[in-house]
Amino acid sequence: MQRKRHLAEDEAGFSLGSETAIFEWGAARFGSIICAEGGVDFTWDASAAAGAQILFFCSAPGLHGRRGDHDAWRAGFDWWEGCGLSDARHHARRLGIWVAMATQAGSTIDEDFPGIAALVAPTGDVVDRLSDWRPGTLVVDVPISIDVDPVRSAVRVLVIDGAGSTLLVEFGDEGTGRRWWVPPGGGIELGEDDLMAARRELLEELGRDDLVIGPCLGRRGGTFHLDGGWFTQYERWYLCRCDHFQVDAAVLARGRSEGIRDLRWWLPAELRAQGIDTGPRSLANLVDNIRAGRLPDPDGDLGR
Repeated sequence: MQRKRHLAEDEAGFSLGSETAIFEWGAARFGSIICAEGGVDFTWDASAAAGAQILFFCSAPGLHGRRGDHDAWRAGFDWWEGCGLSDARHHARRLGIWVAMATQAGSTIDEDFPGIAALVAPTGDVVDRLSDWRPGTLVVDVPISIDVDPVRSAVRVLVIDGAGSTLLVEFGDEGTGRRWWVPPGGGIELGEDDLMAARRELLEELGRDDLVIGPCLGRRGGTFHLDGGWFTQYERWYLCRCDHFQVDAAVLARGRSEGIRDLRWWLPAELRAQGIDTGPRSLANLVDNIRAGRLPDPDGDLGR
């Protein structure tokens, strides 16, 4: 948590924070600047000194008086652009740090807010932003690596039978209780290429060494949190079309001893109806597209 370390003039009744919190996602470190903290130097300095690579500047810049027409909204927006966004650009340039700015937008019961969403580079330049005060969503890639060493290369095989079912493996996180389903596969071992690793994984997890592995479907991966730690894995996916079969009980028991929770065939409609957590989240759509003859770009990203 981060409690505001600097208060505005009308916030004297609030408790002041003293700690500078730094948060992590994989190898990336980030901090937060909250509302009135944006107008002073020490909050930015403390976060940068603590190792933040990017600062998230969140604010609710309430306007004085209601905005009844376009000109009134423009005036309020111009004020916040010259105040809040200028602070973000100044501190980004001064500290050589990325700043992601997102502020409240639109009307509430008793106040109006001229929202700005922007990504500011360490040079102070605005990389991208929303155009005006209206509520919206801004998605921008920040060139900060979150990879955690060692980075693992892996393969997965999307096994689909004649009825359009796909054979998925279930994993889980003991700490969070989350469970999710992915195609069979795993890390590439020393001396293996993709197909060698894929055949070995299918034999280990499905007990089959006779399945024909088809074209590459794309790539997927990133940095994930599992059982209290971070790991980075990048995967290449391949297609396998086959007749429906059942996995031998002994093979499934061996897999469970190595972290596999379950293994079963799923129709895309079942995945959607039951709200199954899959990797990627759009796995059901991917299976439907393949069944319809629409294979993805082999160099494309299959998503999170």
